[in-house]
Amino acid sequence: MNAGEDTCYAVPAFAFTAFGTDPGLHGNVIATCQGPKSGSKFRRKHDVSDSLPSHRGNPMRARRAIIVFGASMWTFSAPVIALAQGTITGVSPETSPGIACKLDTIRISGTGSCSTFTFQLGDSTPIVHLPGNFPILVYHTYTHAGTYALKAQGQGNCTGAVTASLHVLGPAITSIFPFSVIKPGGGVIIAGQNFGDLPGQILMKFQNQLVGVPLQNIQWGDTFASGTIPQGISGQPDQQVVFTVVAQCGAVSNEWSAMFTAARDIVALPFGRIDCSTSVGAGNSDQCQDWGQNNQPTECFQFHTFGLQPGATGFYGYHASGWGFSGESGNDQFWATLNNSWVLDSITGLSGTRVGNGSDANEWNPSQPGTPNPKLTVLWHADNCGIILYWGDMMITGPRGLPY
Repeated sequence: MNAGEDTCYAVPAFAFTAFGTDPGLHGNVIATCQGPKSGSKFRRKHDVSDSLPSHRGNPMRARRAIIVFGASMWTFSAPVIALAQGTITGVSPETSPGIACKLDTIRISGTGSCSTFTFQLGDSTPIVHLPGNFPILVYHTYTHAGTYALKAQGQGNCTGAVTASLHVLGPAITSIFPFSVIKPGGGVIIAGQNFGDLPGQILMKFQNQLVGVPLQNIQWGDTFASGTIPQGISGQPDQQVVFTVVAQCGAVSNEWSAMFTAARDIVALPFGRIDCSTSVGAGNSDQCQDWGQNNQPTECFQFHTFGLQPGATGFYGYHASGWGFSGESGNDQFWATLNNSWVLDSITGLSGTRVGNGSDANEWNPSQPGTPNPKLTVLWHADNCGIILYWGDMMITGPRGLPY
Protein backbone atom coordinates (compact mmCIF):
# COMPACT_ATOMS: atom_id res chain seq x y z
CA MET A 1 0.00 0.00 0.00
CA ASN A 2 1.47 3.36 -1.03
CA ALA A 3 1.00 6.40 1.16
CA GLY A 4 -2.08 8.34 0.19
CA GLU A 5 -3.93 5.36 -1.41
CA ASP A 6 -7.49 4.40 -0.48
CA THR A 7 -8.46 0.84 -1.46
CA CYS A 8 -11.78 -0.99 -2.02
CA TYR A 9 -11.56 -4.65 -1.15
CA ALA A 10 -13.90 -7.27 -2.66
CA VAL A 11 -15.87 -9.49 -0.30
CA PRO A 12 -18.72 -11.61 -1.76
CA ALA A 13 -22.38 -10.74 -1.32
CA PHE A 14 -22.30 -7.53 0.70
CA ALA A 15 -21.59 -3.82 0.38
CA PHE A 16 -20.17 -1.01 2.40
CA THR A 17 -20.29 2.73 1.70
CA ALA A 18 -17.98 4.88 3.80
CA PHE A 19 -18.85 8.51 4.49
CA GLY A 20 -15.92 10.50 5.91
CA THR A 21 -15.63 14.16 6.83
CA ASP A 22 -12.22 15.79 7.36
CA PRO A 23 -11.90 19.45 8.51
CA GLY A 24 -8.82 19.90 6.32
CA LEU A 25 -10.70 18.98 3.12
CA HIS A 26 -12.87 21.26 0.97
CA GLY A 27 -16.11 19.43 1.74
CA ASN A 28 -17.05 15.80 2.18
CA VAL A 29 -15.34 12.88 0.47
CA ILE A 30 -17.81 10.14 -0.44
CA ALA A 31 -16.64 6.76 -1.76
CA THR A 32 -18.95 4.05 -3.05
CA CYS A 33 -18.12 0.63 -4.48
CA GLN A 34 -20.77 -1.34 -6.31
CA GLY A 35 -20.83 -4.98 -7.29
CA PRO A 36 -20.75 -6.66 -10.67
CA LYS A 37 -24.51 -6.84 -11.12
CA SER A 38 -24.97 -3.09 -10.99
CA GLY A 39 -21.74 -2.22 -12.80
CA SER A 40 -18.44 -1.30 -11.22
CA LYS A 41 -17.98 2.34 -10.44
CA PHE A 42 -16.28 4.68 -7.98
CA ARG A 43 -17.78 8.02 -7.02
CA ARG A 44 -16.51 11.00 -5.06
CA LYS A 45 -18.41 14.12 -4.14
CA HIS A 46 -15.38 16.35 -4.95
CA ASP A 47 -12.46 15.52 -7.19
CA VAL A 48 -9.36 15.34 -5.02
CA SER A 49 -7.27 17.48 -7.40
CA ASP A 50 -9.93 20.22 -7.23
CA SER A 51 -10.91 19.99 -3.59
CA LEU A 52 -7.46 20.04 -1.96
CA PRO A 53 -5.36 22.73 -3.73
CA SER A 54 -4.23 24.37 -0.46
CA HIS A 55 -2.68 21.08 0.72
CA ARG A 56 -0.42 20.35 -2.25
CA GLY A 57 3.24 20.20 -1.21
CA ASN A 58 2.41 19.97 2.49
CA PRO A 59 3.68 16.92 4.38
CA MET A 60 0.61 14.85 5.31
CA ARG A 61 0.13 11.36 6.63
CA ALA A 62 -2.02 8.91 4.73
CA ARG A 63 -5.50 7.67 5.63
CA ARG A 64 -7.10 4.47 4.28
CA ALA A 65 -10.83 4.16 3.62
CA ILE A 66 -12.05 0.62 2.96
CA ILE A 67 -15.33 0.07 1.19
CA VAL A 68 -16.43 -3.46 0.40
CA PHE A 69 -18.87 -4.96 -2.17
CA GLY A 70 -19.12 -7.80 -4.64
CA ALA A 71 -16.05 -9.37 -6.22
CA SER A 72 -14.05 -6.50 -7.70
CA MET A 73 -11.34 -4.11 -6.48
CA TRP A 74 -10.86 -0.40 -7.04
CA THR A 75 -7.95 1.86 -5.97
CA PHE A 76 -7.94 5.66 -5.78
CA SER A 77 -5.48 8.20 -4.37
CA ALA A 78 -6.31 11.11 -2.14
CA PRO A 79 -3.94 12.89 0.28
CA VAL A 80 -5.59 13.36 3.66
CA ILE A 81 -4.46 14.51 7.04
CA ALA A 82 -3.70 12.20 10.00
CA LEU A 83 -6.63 10.86 12.02
CA ALA A 84 -7.09 11.77 15.65
CA GLN A 85 -7.95 9.35 18.43
CA GLY A 86 -11.39 7.80 17.99
CA THR A 87 -13.77 5.68 20.07
CA ILE A 88 -16.51 3.32 18.87
CA THR A 89 -19.66 3.89 20.92
CA GLY A 90 -22.45 1.98 19.21
CA VAL A 91 -23.63 -0.47 16.55
CA SER A 92 -27.29 -0.23 15.59
CA PRO A 93 -29.23 -1.78 12.68
CA GLU A 94 -31.39 0.87 11.03
CA THR A 95 -33.73 -1.80 9.66
CA SER A 96 -34.82 -4.20 12.40
CA PRO A 97 -35.92 -6.80 11.82
CA GLY A 98 -34.11 -7.16 8.53
CA ILE A 99 -35.48 -9.02 5.54
CA ALA A 100 -33.48 -11.75 3.82
CA CYS A 101 -32.47 -10.87 0.25
CA LYS A 102 -32.98 -7.15 0.91
CA LEU A 103 -30.30 -4.58 1.76
CA ASP A 104 -29.96 -3.91 5.48
CA THR A 105 -28.34 -0.74 6.86
CA ILE A 106 -26.16 -0.87 9.98
CA ARG A 107 -24.90 2.33 11.65
CA ILE A 108 -21.58 2.37 13.51
CA SER A 109 -21.37 5.36 15.87
CA GLY A 110 -18.43 6.86 17.67
CA THR A 111 -16.38 9.96 18.49
CA GLY A 112 -13.39 11.32 16.67
CA SER A 113 -11.80 9.36 13.84
CA CYS A 114 -10.41 5.86 13.55
CA SER A 115 -7.55 4.80 11.33
CA THR A 116 -8.91 1.24 11.40
CA PHE A 117 -11.34 -1.01 13.22
CA THR A 118 -12.78 -4.46 12.50
CA PHE A 119 -16.43 -5.26 11.91
CA GLN A 120 -18.15 -8.66 11.96
CA LEU A 121 -21.51 -9.17 10.27
CA GLY A 122 -22.29 -12.46 12.01
CA ASP A 123 -22.65 -14.62 8.89
CA SER A 124 -20.08 -16.23 6.61
CA THR A 125 -18.78 -12.84 5.47
CA PRO A 126 -15.07 -12.41 6.36
CA ILE A 127 -14.14 -9.86 9.02
CA VAL A 128 -13.58 -6.49 7.39
CA HIS A 129 -11.34 -3.53 8.37
CA LEU A 130 -12.89 -0.09 8.22
CA PRO A 131 -11.49 3.42 8.75
CA GLY A 132 -13.11 6.83 8.83
CA ASN A 133 -15.06 9.52 10.64
CA PHE A 134 -18.19 8.51 12.52
CA PRO A 135 -20.93 7.69 11.85
CA ILE A 136 -20.21 4.99 9.25
CA LEU A 137 -23.03 3.17 7.48
CA VAL A 138 -22.63 -0.45 6.45
CA TYR A 139 -24.94 -2.01 3.85
CA HIS A 140 -25.32 -5.79 3.75
CA THR A 141 -27.68 -8.42 2.28
CA TYR A 142 -28.32 -11.52 4.36
CA THR A 143 -29.35 -14.66 2.46
CA HIS A 144 -30.84 -16.64 5.36
CA ALA A 145 -33.28 -15.90 8.14
CA GLY A 146 -31.84 -15.87 11.65
CA THR A 147 -30.32 -13.73 14.37
CA TYR A 148 -26.86 -12.35 13.61
CA ALA A 149 -24.28 -11.08 16.11
CA LEU A 150 -22.69 -7.76 15.03
CA LYS A 151 -19.39 -6.58 16.52
CA ALA A 152 -17.20 -3.52 15.96
CA GLN A 153 -13.71 -3.71 17.56
CA GLY A 154 -11.29 -0.80 17.66
CA GLN A 155 -7.63 -1.17 16.64
CA GLY A 156 -4.59 1.08 16.79
CA ASN A 157 -5.65 4.60 17.72
CA CYS A 158 -9.30 3.45 17.79
CA THR A 159 -10.77 2.20 21.06
CA GLY A 160 -14.04 0.56 22.00
CA ALA A 161 -15.71 -2.79 21.38
CA VAL A 162 -19.46 -2.76 20.77
CA THR A 163 -21.84 -5.63 19.97
CA ALA A 164 -25.43 -5.79 18.79
CA SER A 165 -27.77 -8.32 17.19
CA LEU A 166 -29.87 -8.16 14.06
CA HIS A 167 -32.87 -10.44 13.53
CA VAL A 168 -33.50 -11.22 9.88
CA LEU A 169 -36.82 -12.56 8.60
CA GLY A 170 -36.98 -14.92 5.64
CA PRO A 171 -39.82 -15.81 3.29
CA ALA A 172 -42.80 -17.29 5.15
CA ILE A 173 -45.76 -19.29 3.80
CA THR A 174 -49.03 -18.48 5.56
CA SER A 175 -51.50 -20.54 3.48
CA ILE A 176 -52.14 -22.45 0.29
CA PHE A 177 -55.31 -21.34 -1.48
CA PRO A 178 -58.05 -23.99 -1.02
CA PHE A 179 -58.84 -24.20 -4.76
CA SER A 180 -55.27 -25.25 -5.55
CA VAL A 181 -55.13 -28.65 -7.28
CA ILE A 182 -52.33 -30.76 -5.77
CA LYS A 183 -51.85 -33.28 -8.57
CA PRO A 184 -49.81 -33.54 -11.79
CA GLY A 185 -50.72 -30.61 -14.02
CA GLY A 186 -52.55 -28.82 -11.20
CA GLY A 187 -52.11 -25.18 -10.25
CA VAL A 188 -50.94 -24.12 -6.77
CA ILE A 189 -51.26 -20.63 -5.26
CA ILE A 190 -49.29 -19.84 -2.11
CA ALA A 191 -49.81 -16.81 0.13
CA GLY A 192 -47.14 -15.46 2.44
CA GLN A 193 -44.68 -12.65 3.04
CA ASN A 194 -41.10 -11.63 2.28
CA PHE A 195 -40.92 -13.66 -0.93
CA GLY A 196 -39.13 -10.74 -2.60
CA ASP A 197 -40.02 -8.87 -5.77
CA LEU A 198 -37.88 -11.01 -8.10
CA PRO A 199 -39.01 -14.55 -9.00
CA GLY A 200 -37.55 -17.47 -7.08
CA GLN A 201 -38.73 -21.08 -6.89
CA ILE A 202 -41.59 -23.13 -5.46
CA LEU A 203 -40.52 -26.66 -4.48
CA MET A 204 -42.79 -29.64 -3.78
CA LYS A 205 -41.07 -32.46 -1.87
CA PHE A 206 -42.35 -36.02 -1.59
CA GLN A 207 -41.77 -38.16 1.51
CA ASN A 208 -38.99 -40.18 -0.13
CA GLN A 209 -37.16 -37.17 -1.62
CA LEU A 210 -34.26 -35.08 -0.41
CA VAL A 211 -34.71 -32.35 -3.01
CA GLY A 212 -38.14 -31.08 -4.04
CA VAL A 213 -39.64 -30.88 -7.53
CA PRO A 214 -39.67 -27.30 -8.94
CA LEU A 215 -43.07 -26.06 -10.05
CA GLN A 216 -43.45 -24.63 -13.54
CA ASN A 217 -45.07 -21.46 -14.98
CA ILE A 218 -44.08 -19.40 -11.94
CA GLN A 219 -45.92 -16.16 -11.11
CA TRP A 220 -44.37 -14.09 -8.31
CA GLY A 221 -44.89 -11.27 -5.87
CA ASP A 222 -43.65 -10.34 -2.41
CA THR A 223 -46.78 -11.82 -0.78
CA PHE A 224 -47.77 -14.59 -3.21
CA ALA A 225 -46.32 -17.19 -5.55
CA SER A 226 -48.05 -19.60 -7.92
CA GLY A 227 -47.00 -22.38 -10.25
CA THR A 228 -48.01 -25.61 -11.98
CA ILE A 229 -47.08 -29.09 -10.78
CA PRO A 230 -45.27 -30.89 -13.65
CA GLN A 231 -47.62 -33.09 -15.66
CA GLY A 232 -45.13 -35.92 -16.03
CA ILE A 233 -44.76 -36.83 -12.34
CA SER A 234 -45.18 -40.59 -11.90
CA GLY A 235 -44.07 -43.31 -9.51
CA GLN A 236 -45.49 -41.50 -6.47
CA PRO A 237 -48.57 -42.63 -4.49
CA ASP A 238 -51.12 -40.37 -2.86
CA GLN A 239 -49.32 -38.78 0.10
CA GLN A 240 -48.65 -35.71 2.18
CA VAL A 241 -46.13 -33.43 0.46
CA VAL A 242 -44.47 -30.24 1.67
CA PHE A 243 -44.11 -26.98 -0.24
CA THR A 244 -41.34 -24.42 0.27
CA VAL A 245 -40.71 -21.04 -1.32
CA VAL A 246 -37.12 -20.20 -2.22
CA ALA A 247 -36.40 -16.50 -2.72
CA GLN A 248 -34.08 -15.46 -5.54
CA CYS A 249 -31.10 -15.03 -3.19
CA GLY A 250 -31.58 -18.57 -1.85
CA ALA A 251 -33.48 -17.85 1.38
CA VAL A 252 -35.87 -20.74 2.11
CA SER A 253 -39.31 -20.47 3.70
CA ASN A 254 -41.02 -22.68 6.25
CA GLU A 255 -42.58 -25.93 5.02
CA TRP A 256 -46.30 -26.19 4.32
CA SER A 257 -48.05 -29.58 4.04
CA ALA A 258 -50.73 -30.55 1.53
CA MET A 259 -52.26 -33.78 0.20
CA PHE A 260 -50.96 -34.87 -3.20
CA THR A 261 -53.18 -36.96 -5.49
CA ALA A 262 -51.25 -39.05 -8.00
CA ALA A 263 -52.11 -39.38 -11.67
CA ARG A 264 -53.91 -42.70 -12.04
CA ASP A 265 -54.07 -45.51 -14.56
CA ILE A 266 -56.86 -48.07 -15.02
CA VAL A 267 -55.92 -51.59 -16.13
CA ALA A 268 -57.37 -55.11 -16.13
CA LEU A 269 -55.78 -57.23 -13.43
CA PRO A 270 -53.65 -59.98 -15.03
CA PHE A 271 -54.87 -63.56 -14.85
CA GLY A 272 -51.88 -64.66 -12.79
CA ARG A 273 -52.59 -62.12 -10.03
CA ILE A 274 -56.02 -63.55 -9.20
CA ASP A 275 -56.40 -66.53 -6.83
CA CYS A 276 -59.42 -68.81 -6.66
CA SER A 277 -61.15 -71.73 -4.99
CA THR A 278 -64.19 -73.81 -6.01
CA SER A 279 -66.77 -75.48 -3.78
CA VAL A 280 -66.73 -78.73 -5.76
CA GLY A 281 -62.97 -79.06 -5.83
CA ALA A 282 -60.90 -78.80 -8.95
CA GLY A 283 -60.88 -81.95 -11.05
CA ASN A 284 -61.05 -83.43 -14.52
CA SER A 285 -63.98 -81.28 -15.58
CA ASP A 286 -63.92 -78.45 -13.00
CA GLN A 287 -61.51 -75.51 -13.19
CA CYS A 288 -61.05 -72.01 -11.77
CA GLN A 289 -58.13 -69.98 -12.98
CA ASP A 290 -55.37 -72.53 -13.68
CA TRP A 291 -56.51 -74.93 -10.96
CA GLY A 292 -58.21 -78.08 -12.37
CA GLN A 293 -58.96 -79.14 -15.96
CA ASN A 294 -61.47 -78.23 -18.63
CA ASN A 295 -62.28 -81.70 -19.93
CA GLN A 296 -65.75 -83.05 -20.83
CA PRO A 297 -67.35 -86.17 -19.27
CA THR A 298 -66.85 -89.10 -21.63
CA GLU A 299 -70.36 -90.46 -21.09
CA CYS A 300 -71.84 -87.37 -22.68
CA PHE A 301 -70.06 -87.92 -26.01
CA GLN A 302 -69.74 -84.15 -26.56
CA PHE A 303 -66.86 -82.47 -28.33
CA HIS A 304 -67.20 -78.68 -28.24
CA THR A 305 -65.31 -76.36 -30.55
CA PHE A 306 -65.44 -73.15 -28.46
CA GLY A 307 -62.19 -71.88 -26.93
CA LEU A 308 -61.57 -73.18 -23.45
CA GLN A 309 -58.26 -71.46 -22.59
CA PRO A 310 -58.32 -68.46 -20.24
CA GLY A 311 -57.18 -65.05 -21.43
CA ALA A 312 -54.26 -62.89 -20.26
CA THR A 313 -56.37 -60.95 -17.76
CA GLY A 314 -59.30 -61.55 -15.46
CA PHE A 315 -60.93 -64.50 -13.74
CA TYR A 316 -62.07 -67.76 -15.33
CA GLY A 317 -64.31 -70.71 -14.45
CA TYR A 318 -65.25 -73.96 -16.20
CA HIS A 319 -67.58 -76.72 -15.09
CA ALA A 320 -68.97 -79.69 -17.04
CA SER A 321 -71.60 -82.09 -15.64
CA GLY A 322 -71.90 -85.75 -16.48
CA TRP A 323 -75.12 -87.60 -16.79
CA GLY A 324 -77.33 -87.18 -13.75
CA PHE A 325 -80.81 -86.26 -12.65
CA SER A 326 -80.17 -82.59 -11.78
CA GLY A 327 -76.77 -81.64 -13.17
CA GLU A 328 -74.18 -79.95 -10.94
CA SER A 329 -74.09 -76.67 -9.01
CA GLY A 330 -71.47 -74.84 -6.97
CA ASN A 331 -69.64 -71.55 -6.40
CA ASP A 332 -66.22 -70.24 -7.28
CA GLN A 333 -64.45 -67.55 -5.27
CA PHE A 334 -61.86 -65.16 -6.70
CA TRP A 335 -59.63 -62.66 -4.85
CA ALA A 336 -56.49 -60.56 -5.19
CA THR A 337 -54.21 -58.38 -3.06
CA LEU A 338 -53.05 -55.02 -4.47
CA ASN A 339 -50.07 -52.87 -3.45
CA ASN A 340 -48.86 -49.25 -3.68
CA SER A 341 -52.30 -47.64 -3.36
CA TRP A 342 -53.82 -49.64 -6.22
CA VAL A 343 -57.50 -50.44 -5.58
CA LEU A 344 -60.48 -52.02 -7.29
CA ASP A 345 -62.17 -49.79 -9.84
CA SER A 346 -64.89 -52.17 -11.10
CA ILE A 347 -65.73 -55.77 -11.97
CA THR A 348 -67.06 -56.41 -15.45
CA GLY A 349 -70.12 -58.50 -16.13
CA LEU A 350 -69.67 -62.18 -16.99
CA SER A 351 -69.09 -63.38 -20.51
CA GLY A 352 -68.99 -67.01 -21.58
CA THR A 353 -70.54 -70.04 -23.22
CA ARG A 354 -72.97 -72.65 -21.95
CA VAL A 355 -74.32 -76.02 -23.05
CA GLY A 356 -77.74 -76.99 -21.71
CA ASN A 357 -80.72 -74.77 -21.11
CA GLY A 358 -80.21 -74.72 -17.36
CA SER A 359 -76.47 -74.00 -17.41
CA ASP A 360 -75.75 -70.53 -16.05
CA ALA A 361 -73.40 -68.40 -13.93
CA ASN A 362 -74.00 -65.21 -11.92
CA GLU A 363 -71.84 -62.84 -9.91
CA TRP A 364 -72.65 -62.62 -6.22
CA ASN A 365 -71.44 -60.21 -3.52
CA PRO A 366 -68.64 -58.46 -5.44
CA SER A 367 -66.34 -56.05 -3.54
CA GLN A 368 -67.07 -52.34 -3.73
CA PRO A 369 -64.68 -50.05 -5.64
CA GLY A 370 -61.78 -48.63 -3.64
CA THR A 371 -60.64 -51.76 -1.83
CA PRO A 372 -57.06 -53.03 -2.21
CA ASN A 373 -58.40 -56.58 -1.61
CA PRO A 374 -61.05 -57.23 -4.27
CA LYS A 375 -63.20 -60.38 -3.98
CA LEU A 376 -65.94 -61.99 -6.05
CA THR A 377 -68.12 -65.11 -5.82
CA VAL A 378 -69.64 -66.70 -8.93
CA LEU A 379 -72.65 -69.02 -8.50
CA TRP A 380 -72.93 -71.55 -11.33
CA HIS A 381 -74.97 -74.52 -12.53
CA ALA A 382 -74.27 -77.06 -15.28
CA ASP A 383 -77.12 -79.16 -16.73
CA ASN A 384 -76.95 -82.91 -17.25
CA CYS A 385 -74.15 -83.32 -19.79
CA GLY A 386 -74.00 -79.54 -19.79
CA ILE A 387 -71.16 -77.09 -19.60
CA ILE A 388 -70.77 -73.60 -18.15
CA LEU A 389 -67.72 -71.56 -19.15
CA TYR A 390 -67.45 -67.94 -17.91
CA TRP A 391 -64.89 -65.18 -17.55
CA GLY A 392 -64.65 -61.51 -16.59
CA ASP A 393 -62.20 -58.78 -15.57
CA MET A 394 -61.29 -57.03 -12.36
CA MET A 395 -60.48 -53.46 -13.36
CA ILE A 396 -58.05 -51.76 -10.98
CA THR A 397 -56.77 -48.19 -10.66
CA GLY A 398 -53.62 -46.84 -9.07
CA PRO A 399 -50.77 -44.33 -9.18
CA ARG A 400 -49.11 -44.06 -12.56
CA GLY A 401 -45.64 -45.59 -12.63
CA LEU A 402 -46.06 -47.79 -9.53
CA PRO A 403 -46.49 -51.58 -9.66
CA TYR A 404 -49.65 -53.14 -8.28
